[in-house]
Amino acid sequence: MNDYILDMYNMSDMIFILLLSLLVACIIIHQKKKSYSVANSFKYIIEAFFIYILDIRFAKKIQEDKYKIQSSNKACWVIKNGKIVEFNKNYENLHNGKTISEIIRQNIHIFPIEDLKNISSGKTKIKKILNGKQYTFILKSESKDGSTIITAEDKTDEDTQNHLLDKQTETNLQLMNRLNSPVAIFGQDKSLVFFNSAFESFSMLTNEYLNNKPTESEILDSMRQKAILPYQANFQEWKKKQLNIYETLNDREQWWYLQDGRTLRILSQPNPMGGVTHIFENHTERLALENEAKLLSEIQKQTIDSLSEGIVLFGIDGKIKLHNPKFTELWQIEDNMVGMHVKSFIEIIEKSEKSEILDEIFINVVSSGVDRREHSNILNYGNNKIIYYQSSILPDRSILYTFTDITDSKRIEEALIEKNSALAQADNIKTSFMNNISHELRAPLQNIIGFSELVEETQKKGGTGKQISDYIKDIKKSGNELHHQINQILEITALESGNIESEYQKIDGNNIVEIFQDELNKLDFLNINYDLAGNDIDGSKFMNIDVTHISRLFTGVVRLVDRHMSSDDNKKCKIRMDIKLNDGSYKFILKFDEISQNLFSDINNLNREFTYVPGSIENIIIDKYAIFFSGKINIKPKENNITIEIPAIQL
Repeated sequence: MNDYILDMYNMSDMIFILLLSLLVACIIIHQKKKSYSVANSFKYIIEAFFIYILDIRFAKKIQEDKYKIQSSNKACWVIKNGKIVEFNKNYENLHNGKTISEIIRQNIHIFPIEDLKNISSGKTKIKKILNGKQYTFILKSESKDGSTIITAEDKTDEDTQNHLLDKQTETNLQLMNRLNSPVAIFGQDKSLVFFNSAFESFSMLTNEYLNNKPTESEILDSMRQKAILPYQANFQEWKKKQLNIYETLNDREQWWYLQDGRTLRILSQPNPMGGVTHIFENHTERLALENEAKLLSEIQKQTIDSLSEGIVLFGIDGKIKLHNPKFTELWQIEDNMVGMHVKSFIEIIEKSEKSEILDEIFINVVSSGVDRREHSNILNYGNNKIIYYQSSILPDRSILYTFTDITDSKRIEEALIEKNSALAQADNIKTSFMNNISHELRAPLQNIIGFSELVEETQKKGGTGKQISDYIKDIKKSGNELHHQINQILEITALESGNIESEYQKIDGNNIVEIFQDELNKLDFLNINYDLAGNDIDGSKFMNIDVTHISRLFTGVVRLVDRHMSSDDNKKCKIRMDIKLNDGSYKFILKFDEISQNLFSDINNLNREFTYVPGSIENIIIDKYAIFFSGKINIKPKENNITIEIPAIQL
């Protein structure tokens, strides 16, 4: 309809519209049968006509969109000579209940003209209450053709959210300030923006210093000076890794073991707006208690599990609280019996043979805590098995039973004889080992003492610096050899006690060669300089292997060869290693160039089965590691090589 009216906007058409409006007004007045005076009726008709004409003219302006504001998603209006001459739909919506004509005729402004003068040079944030609701606008003004175009962007929701966020942030900071754990928040520029009192106490830095917003790098330097950081061999490299979180933006968890014995857990999390938050949790006491409890529990478990007697503990409810493996073995029960009632236990073991003694145990266990008593007896169990048991009442009235198999005195005697024989044999081996190992340790020690005396005498006699330097080199060489021998003794002890755990990793043959060469380089007291090289090793094939301990086996083999040589025989030796991999095993074939076959024959004759040979501790090392890997060593004198073969492990 409006489009049609805009098209016919001329004088003749306007007269036609006026007459039509008069006719419509008369009809409406007549239908409502209201008593309107002719003057009032005419007045209302004229006003309606001009309002309609005004709406048509404004619609014409909207259609022309001279100021390009109608398509904007913001509230826009145009002011000329202090009056509104044009506005868009968004501006109209802000005037709830006001028509277009009322806004134009009454020149209704959202903001006073005086306030609008202050935004002529840029953007201004203004809050305004409209229709009972507070709005936040960002105002921007622009001059065009003598008019001022005002643009109001509604930022109410964003401002509300920012206000809530500020409140929430303030609440969170107040909460963090009450935490016992130190908290430090750094901004995007790595400067300190927040810290709580716990962090001030932990860092031992003054409040004045921290309020000056130092960077995290400066704080770390200050804490290092106060010795409250973990000791670092390369502090600058460590600090660089600490500050790397600003680049990676990944959450991080660290454990700091401070020099004063404290253990801290550091939780670091990048902030959404940039920067990092660090939380320092002190776990020293908790870890100490956990370690102590774990140690006591482990000691108790190992102690009970290692006993040769069967141990079972019945609670005051008559149920089994704990037992050791020997107890289930004694009664030939495979299932775990923890939580089983004594009645069920008696029913299981009475399947073979009933006994009044078992009834005695049952009655004692099901009795009330006060009536329980300590007693002992001998129980004849099936297959002529004789079991001695005794009970002990614990402070909480639980009852502990100990069962000992004393079936046959002859078997006991044989066991004692066998045990004594084994002990005597072990003592002989120990004595033989100590006699021989004492030589292994005395030899480098005597060298150290002898060369030290030579250095002293040479200095007194005014000897040359080269002589003293040579003696010092020999002292260092003997000291390293002594250190190596002691480490091997400790290693044998660990292997025999089974306290060495395997650490398998996936690695290729070329890396194995490099690792083996590095291990050889550490043995600077060898008689010969060894150079290890791979022999056509396929670098694309990988193996799962315990690199640490296979290196020990490798150096033990080389050390065994070296012990039978002297530097007079050869100054250098090249070892060519070939690796053969299959599903069943890994073979490391070591080819020793420029070494006579007679030497390998001597080694093979002395150590055919790689058992202990007096005077050579390397034999024990090789033997123990061969058992550790379930592998084998093969010496081929004719080919001048030694093969180390170990089973393949699939991870």
